[in-house]
Amino acid sequence: MNGRAGVRSGSLAAAAAALLILLGACATVPAATTPPRTAPNAAERAAVERTTRAFEAETGDARLPWVQLWTSAEFPHAMQRCVGDQSLGQLSVRLGLPELSLSYGIIGSGSWPDEAAAARIVARCAAATPLDDRVLRLERSDWDALYSYELTILRPCLLARGYPVSRIPSRSDFERGLSSQHPWSPYDEVIVPTRFAWYAVSDACPPLPVSLRSGVSDG
Repeated sequence: MNGRAGVRSGSLAAAAAALLILLGACATVPAATTPPRTAPNAAERAAVERTTRAFEAETGDARLPWVQLWTSAEFPHAMQRCVGDQSLGQLSVRLGLPELSLSYGIIGSGSWPDEAAAARIVARCAAATPLDDRVLRLERSDWDALYSYELTILRPCLLARGYPVSRIPSRSDFERGLSSQHPWSPYDEVIVPTRFAWYAVSDACPPLPVSLRSGVSDG
């Protein structure tokens, strides 16, 4: 009796040891991860093309590289910063949204930039400041889902990654902004240093949920 009990205990101990070894081996295998994105997606390509086309922006070697997509609230400020930097403070722009109208004026009386140079600067900045206005093309029936997504998922996602996000407006103010084509977005204060940083944050915290992306065209 004692011999059989000893054999059984030894077998159980060996099986337990083998299980621990197996679990340890599994724990050392790294989980599969998706490699970081290195190219623009369809929505980004469409936004760049649409903004470029709207402002008759230049293409080719002179084009400034774009870094991120801008919301309707951010877009005028981003354009103004770009034009001011590229003109050394000699140009100012006035933008109309959502119809994408633009006018500009030369500050001061210097010889540079002349009209041709000013037009080139504005065009290059337009190409470098793609506008993401997909929320303005959503159906009114989608506004409830958009509000819920931005409140419960998108805003917390950006905050968790250290980005500044203003307090979400009330439901009535949110809908009023969409109706007047001046929507609020959790991305309104997000500025990233590089396009790869944009890829990372926009993939982790998509501006639109999958359920709404399929209902609005990218272009």
